[in-house]
Amino acid sequence: MKKILAIVAMALLTATAAQAQVTGNLGLTSDYRFRGISQTQNAPAVQGGIDYNHKSGFYVGNWNSSVSSDMYTNGSGVESDLYAGFKKEILKGLTLDVGSYNYFYPRATNNTSTNFDTNELFAGLGYGPVSVKYSQSLSNYFGTANSKNSQYYQADIVQPLGKSKISLLAHVGRTEVNNNSSSNYTDYNVGLGYNLQGWDLAAKYYTNSGTSSSFQTANTINGQRLYKDAAVFSVSKSF
Repeated sequence: MKKILAIVAMALLTATAAQAQVTGNLGLTSDYRFRGISQTQNAPAVQGGIDYNHKSGFYVGNWNSSVSSDMYTNGSGVESDLYAGFKKEILKGLTLDVGSYNYFYPRATNNTSTNFDTNELFAGLGYGPVSVKYSQSLSNYFGTANSKNSQYYQADIVQPLGKSKISLLAHVGRTEVNNNSSSNYTDYNVGLGYNLQGWDLAAKYYTNSGTSSSFQTANTINGQRLYKDAAVFSVSKSF
C-alpha cells in the first residue's frame, strides 16, 4: 500500500503547477471524534494537513491530529494519515470518489496487535448535499486482532440553509468489525456549520447506538467513556 501511495504521489508531483492546486488546513476541536468515538479522551485536539489536487481528478494528501497516548499506548500522541484517490463528476451532478485512506500512529502498540495502523480502500458517491461512502480495511482494524476486511458505511448531508452562510450537517455511519461482532455499532451526529470570513465554525452533537457491554468496556479508559454522547465545537481554516 505504501508503494502504491508513493507511485501516485510521484505521478502527481511531476505534473505542471498549472494543472494542480496545493491547499493546507489547520483546525482546533473540543474533542476529536472518529466514527463517533473520542480519540482524545474527551479533550481538545489540534489538527492540520495539506492536499494536492490535480485537474484530472487525482489527489494525494496528509492530515494529522493529536490523540490520546492512553488510547494509542506507547505512541507519540499523534495520528498521521496519508491518502490518495480519484474524484470526478461522472454524470451531471453526480461525483465519484475512490481511493485509499491510511491511518498511522507512530510507535503505538498494544498487547494483541503489532500496531494500530490501519489501511482502507473506499468508494463514494455525492449528489447535491448528500454523499454516501463505503470503506473496507486491508489490514487489522485499529489494533483489533484478526479483523481484516472490516467495513464502514456512511451517509452525510451538508445542506446550506437559504442564502445564509449556515449549513445543516448530518451524518450516520455503521462500523462492522470482522470476526468481532461485539465491536459493531452505529454512530450519528448532527449540527450546524458557519463560514465566518474564511473560518469554518461547526457545532455538532454526537451519539452512538447498538453498543455492547464489551464495546463499552473497551472504549472506557481511565474512567473516560469515549463513546458517550457529547457536543463538539470546532474551528478550521483552509489556505
